Amino acid sequence: MSGSSKWKVRRSIGAGLCTAVAGGILLVPGSATASATKPEPTGRVPSVQEAGAETSRSAALGDGERLSLVDGDVRITDSGTADARTYAFGSANGALEVRPTALPRPVPPTKMPLTTAKAATPAAAATYSVKLNITNADVMSKSFYVWNSKTWTGYAVDSDAAGPTATIKLPPGDYFSVALHSDWQRPSYLLTRSFKVGTAATSVSFDERAAKETGIRVDDTTATRESSAVWISVPGNQLAGFAGSGADKVYVTPFSQTGTALRIHDVLSRKGSTASTPSPFRYDLTHAFRNTVPAAPYASVKQASLAKTVTRVNAPGTRTTAVLQTVPDVGEWTGVYLGSAVPVAGSVTEYVTPGVSYSRFLSYGTGDYSLQLPARTLAAGAAPAETVGAAPLQPVRIEGTGSERRGNTVRLNESGGLGDAAGHYGSDSRSAASYRLTGDGVTYAETTAATINQPLAAQLPSGSKTYALDQTISHRAPYRKLSTKVRNEWTFTSGTTSSATALPLVDTQVKLTGLNASNRAATATPVTVTATASTLAPSAAASVTGIEYSVDDGSAWTSLPFSGTTASLTVPATAAHVSLRVTAADDRGGSLRRTIERAFAGPGTQGDETVGAIRISKVVVNGGKAVELSDQPLQEFKATFTATDPAGIASGDMYLYHGSYDAPDGVLYGSWPATCTKVSATTSSCETHFAYISPRWTLGLNALAGTWKLAAWAESANGRSLTDLHAAASVKVQRDSALTANAAPEPVAKGKTITITGKLSRANWESGGYHGYSTQPVRLQFRKNGTTTYTTVKTVNTDSVGNLRTTVKASVDGYWRYSFAGTTTTPPATAAGDFIDVR
Repeated sequence: MSGSSKWKVRRSIGAGLCTAVAGGILLVPGSATASATKPEPTGRVPSVQEAGAETSRSAALGDGERLSLVDGDVRITDSGTADARTYAFGSANGALEVRPTALPRPVPPTKMPLTTAKAATPAAAATYSVKLNITNADVMSKSFYVWNSKTWTGYAVDSDAAGPTATIKLPPGDYFSVALHSDWQRPSYLLTRSFKVGTAATSVSFDERAAKETGIRVDDTTATRESSAVWISVPGNQLAGFAGSGADKVYVTPFSQTGTALRIHDVLSRKGSTASTPSPFRYDLTHAFRNTVPAAPYASVKQASLAKTVTRVNAPGTRTTAVLQTVPDVGEWTGVYLGSAVPVAGSVTEYVTPGVSYSRFLSYGTGDYSLQLPARTLAAGAAPAETVGAAPLQPVRIEGTGSERRGNTVRLNESGGLGDAAGHYGSDSRSAASYRLTGDGVTYAETTAATINQPLAAQLPSGSKTYALDQTISHRAPYRKLSTKVRNEWTFTSGTTSSATALPLVDTQVKLTGLNASNRAATATPVTVTATASTLAPSAAASVTGIEYSVDDGSAWTSLPFSGTTASLTVPATAAHVSLRVTAADDRGGSLRRTIERAFAGPGTQGDETVGAIRISKVVVNGGKAVELSDQPLQEFKATFTATDPAGIASGDMYLYHGSYDAPDGVLYGSWPATCTKVSATTSSCETHFAYISPRWTLGLNALAGTWKLAAWAESANGRSLTDLHAAASVKVQRDSALTANAAPEPVAKGKTITITGKLSRANWESGGYHGYSTQPVRLQFRKNGTTTYTTVKTVNTDSVGNLRTTVKASVDGYWRYSFAGTTTTPPATAAGDFIDVR
């Protein structure tokens, strides 16, 4: 990578761990994007949707995913159908290589120049074959990196072939090289070698046995690594990496090489933390070994030397999962965003390496909705607390973005998305937007099915006129029950311009006090509404002209008297949601009426809703069977329903939850939005794919086994009908069971005693493996040789660790087995029959 560009790799995830895993980024299908981006002064990292109409190049990564380079930003976009995978990133001489690792099957790497200019090519010289070989290792996936250690010219190595070797031709000189290898749920290795090339072919070996474990330790015995990224950087903003994973170890060869650095970013949390049971604390630690990596490459820090702060995370309508993701900015390729689960409607105590700038963002639930947090550098000691996700969720304007006019061409791009009351910018990939631009009775631009980040261009007449711009943004993520629809109605005056000029639009921002961490108002407790106004009209002043509220989704509105910018609202006890409408104007004739539907939750019960003739029927989860989850990752199942409406169906979706609807203690989301397939003019079949479920991370509690409910909703094609059912169906989500049986002795004399032993066990979602299921009735069954039917002989109870033992008298040849009928939390299991020869 050339020049002084700074790069980051961004990852937006779903309901799963976001981390650098086995040499790259854990890319969970169904997520929005993964991208490497240049940080802006504000610390905000633009999302892929914000790229606009920049020049771009792209290439396929395999299974439908694509690597894109958009004006210097590197992004990985998921197809929604690929296996969960990881990627290793490396750069040399202005070329980027992205290599899939940790796959069930190999996929070749993709290479792309980082700049449109051709990378410098060393002068032609005699070259000699160099064989690179990783020894004493089981190599499943590898990447080699080679640089001249005097000039730091990089040389691309073809690492595609299977096995531990690769060959490259190099001119005489001194070289520094790195071999990275890793595989799914295994340690990763950064192996280094310095070597010379003379006037003959040579071989270079990377001995895995020389590698030492690396990382950052803290003097908190309750903390353990949750995610990590480890990489080696060399002069010229080039790197080899990333290595790292969740709890998996990372090993590196100790070395000394001027100009290089081994960089480590570790996120630690309480052992056993999961998406459903997030850690109450988070360590965000960064360290660099410069020039020399010692024989024991572990850094140690004390909690007392770190910066300490508290981050409060409010819920977006219902309790859901959330992942806080960070990356250090050290002035070069800085690594991947590392994530850890944090409490929603709760708080997390953060301990951070002081003096390091971290870029940060928070993603809720499936990762479709996220909040970009400002870059932060903390000094050692206590720092003020921060609240994210406070209602109302509302558009947040970012400097340098927005609608503009150049000459007589207007480009509408009100892509502020949905931020929070603190001004954190938000993005929601499941949102949809409509625009309508009119003036003097003429419609100049209109669209009803755009994404919120999709610009709309139009030609306006010359001269100055007054226009009306109407924008509606609809949001429908499974856990987003607040600010489901935001409507902006602007009037503004615009004339022909000689250069790109922002449209002089008025903006408002609303803050609320009196809500709890679920963004809910209490009975008889007034909510203070503070509304402010601003305008993009030059040298103009704006003010709020009205505040209204509604408790019936806008059917009726009540004005709130306000003083200055503040009003007080006592929410009726029966109100499930409260909508807000704020009007504002500037002294140049511009105005805005902003309506935020369901701006916050009221004290009333959130029940099922049906508006219009739309109906949901034929709800089926997992084909009508219980969902049986083992202790392994990457499990899946599907759910379907039928939706009908006279106007047809626009969309629908569903998710599963355990506990109460408002505050579930467990949730399972589809890996991507449901697909609704048209069956007839009035009917669609909607299907959600629950994929990539890792019970130890997604659930993490054995107590979550049992009956779950399915929430489902659908919308009509004309937008006039909606149904939202909180318990459209129920299904058992169970801990997979296993049962064994062994009859002895064999053979046995007729009339002698046979002892039948066995064990009933079930998946442990907390610690992994299968643990014995105690005090459960299990049937002992026998099938006579030559027959097909088993008969129950007796019932035996398992002991305290799930073991079974009983005796019977031998009579005839046949098969003995145990059979377990199952419980609400555990599915039935039957052991294979064990044959006994009776003589």
